[in-house]
Amino acid sequence: MEFTKSNDIELHVITVDHGLRPETKHEIALVTDLCARWELPHHVEFWTGWSGEGNLQAAARDARYGLMADWAYGNQITHVALGHTADDQAETFLMRLARGAGVDGLSAMSPRRLQHGITWVRPFLRVERSALRTYLRAARLDWCEDPSNENRDFERIRVRDALTVLGSLGVQTETLADVAQNMSRAREALDWQTFLAAQDAASLIYGTVAIDLRKFRMLPEEIARRLMVHAITWIAQSPYPPRRDAVAQVLRAVRAMRGATLEGCQITVENDVIWVFRELNMLQDVTCEVGDMWDDRWLVTGPEDDPDIEVRALGLEPLAEIADWRALGLPRAALAVTPSVWYDDRMIAAPVVRHDPEWVAELDGGQDAFFAALLSH
Repeated sequence: MEFTKSNDIELHVITVDHGLRPETKHEIALVTDLCARWELPHHVEFWTGWSGEGNLQAAARDARYGLMADWAYGNQITHVALGHTADDQAETFLMRLARGAGVDGLSAMSPRRLQHGITWVRPFLRVERSALRTYLRAARLDWCEDPSNENRDFERIRVRDALTVLGSLGVQTETLADVAQNMSRAREALDWQTFLAAQDAASLIYGTVAIDLRKFRMLPEEIARRLMVHAITWIAQSPYPPRRDAVAQVLRAVRAMRGATLEGCQITVENDVIWVFRELNMLQDVTCEVGDMWDDRWLVTGPEDDPDIEVRALGLEPLAEIADWRALGLPRAALAVTPSVWYDDRMIAAPVVRHDPEWVAELDGGQDAFFAALLSH
């Protein structure tokens, strides 16, 4: 409170009710009373999207972030503080270690990151829960304990129990948090080397990632893997990287000069170049109006904004009717997934493949977006 006042920061509080526990009403009431005492605005969001399938905790987490981001954006709030502690850091490290995670998976949670247009900060990452409880007792402030913390059906709670055992062997929460931080520094170094490799071996041509095959083969295995993962996730606009074994299959195919598909992307090798682009089958039903973002990557603008005019993938047959498309130097399948403008069954424009002064197709973030995303952790 004193920090926000002295730094002229307007503080708001948000609670997300997932509708999963009856105790939530009591917890929200406690927060509401505390905010009223401190004269802080308190907002409650309700989640009703649980289908009963999949991982409940993961679904609740994703929904929580989405609801908080929408609320913050709608209220012109740029920063949201989260309550993750050093214990959360250590538990996450052990959970990912059990799954055989690599450097990225074992890296520490970032104290600051940008997602959904919001800057998320974690001010307590170096503070243990026991220290927070000691502070609250000293300040005579009440708090609620989540009853799910006693539910051994959840992996995180079982890991929490394991930490108690590990502590008797000298493996403390602080130690694991430090190791996770060391892994973060290793990840930063690998990201930087991947960025340099991309600058040297890769280029962005009409929305397609092109990687020099000879230079790719000379890269250290981990850097080559990271470059391929980045190309696929960037083209697919996926928030999560593909599974490691699936990427390994793609890399084996590339080294054998064969094509592959993964995460809605097609990877081919032609003329000593690795081409990574969208898979046409994934775009058959992807359409939007002119002026909207198509396939989450392309913005098409032109002289008409008739709602009956739509943007869609060019396709193989319309491409064949465009003279000199081969002069662009890209595989036919890569040009077939560039945006085009249609009125019913009549193609109005194909601004990537056929120059048209009235119609323009631009990549979100421009030509440098592919490289900048490598350093966006």
